[in-house]
Amino acid sequence: MRVLASAPAKIILFGEHSVVYGKPAIAAAINLRTYVEAELRRDDRIRIEAHDIKVPGLTVSFSENEIYFESDYGKAAEVLSYVRQAIELAMEEAGVRKGINVSITSQIPVGAGLGSSAAVAVATIGAVSKLLGLELTREEVAKLGHKVELLVQGASSGIDPTVSAIGGFLYYEKGNFEHLPFMELPIVVGYTGSSGSTKELVAMVRRRYESMPELIVPILNAMGKLVKKAKEVITSELDEEEKFAKLGELMNINHGLLDALGVSTKKLSELVYAARTAGALGAKITGAGGGGCMYALAPGKQREVATAITIAGGTPMITEISREGLRIEEVIK
Repeated sequence: MRVLASAPAKIILFGEHSVVYGKPAIAAAINLRTYVEAELRRDDRIRIEAHDIKVPGLTVSFSENEIYFESDYGKAAEVLSYVRQAIELAMEEAGVRKGINVSITSQIPVGAGLGSSAAVAVATIGAVSKLLGLELTREEVAKLGHKVELLVQGASSGIDPTVSAIGGFLYYEKGNFEHLPFMELPIVVGYTGSSGSTKELVAMVRRRYESMPELIVPILNAMGKLVKKAKEVITSELDEEEKFAKLGELMNINHGLLDALGVSTKKLSELVYAARTAGALGAKITGAGGGGCMYALAPGKQREVATAITIAGGTPMITEISREGLRIEEVIK
C-alpha cells in the first residue's frame, strides 16, 4: 500500500513579533506544498528520501538503533528530525510499528520562514497515519504537528502546523485559534535567499522592549490593534476591491512598525518597495525578518510584481491562499 499526502506553506499576514507579547496574529496557508509519499516495507527499517526541497537531496535509513546516511547535503538534514518525529508519533497513535519508505518533495524553500518544517511534519503524519489505517481529523493532525515542533525545537506557538493542517485563514490569540472566512488573495512572496535567526531577532526585540518600554510598548500595541482591524476587514461585507485596498494599507503600516522594531533588512526593504512601485497594494515582511521572505498583495499585477522582485535580487513565488490544508492526494492499495 502507498499513500501520497501534501500540506501547504504558511505566511504570517499580520502580527509577527507582537504575538510574542500576547497580541493577536493572522496567518494563512498558501499554495506552495510539500508532498510526502509513504509505503510499507517488508522489514522494520524506516527509509527517508528528500528530493527537490530547494536544497540538495538526502536519503536516510534507520532501524531501531542505527541510522544510515546514504548522502548528506547540509540543510536537507534538518528535515530529518521533523520527519522522524512525525513518523514516530503517527506510529504511537496507531499503536503499530512497521517498516516504511518515506519520500519527500517540496515547493517550499527550507529556512525561508514559510513553515517548511511544519508542512513536512503535517504531510508525513497525514501519509503515515493513513498508511497504518488511522483516520485522523485535520485538528488531530495539527495537534500532533505541534507536538513534533515541541519535541524538535523545544518551543512552538503551534501556528505553523495548525495553519498547514487546517488551511485557509486563522486568527491566533494567546493559544486559541479562530477560522476566518475564506477570501482570495492574489499574492507574490519574495524570498531574499537568506534567513535570519528567529531566536536572535525575538531576543533583540525583547532587549529593546526592556530598555525602552515607553517607545516599544506603543509599537506593539499598535500592531495588536492593526491585527484586529485586519480581522474586521476580512470578516466584513465590503466588496473585494475595498477589502484589497484596506488590507494593502494595513500591510504597509505593519511593515513600517516591524521596521521600527529593527527586524527588517536592506534586502527585505528593497523587495518591499520594488513590489509597491510595481503596483502592489501592500507589501511587508512575513515572519521574523532579518532575511527570509516578504509578501505583496498584487491583484492584477502579480507578474509585474514578480518581475520587480527578481530585478531587486529576490526570488518571487506567485501564489494564493490555500483553502485546503492537509490533503490525501492518492491511496494505492
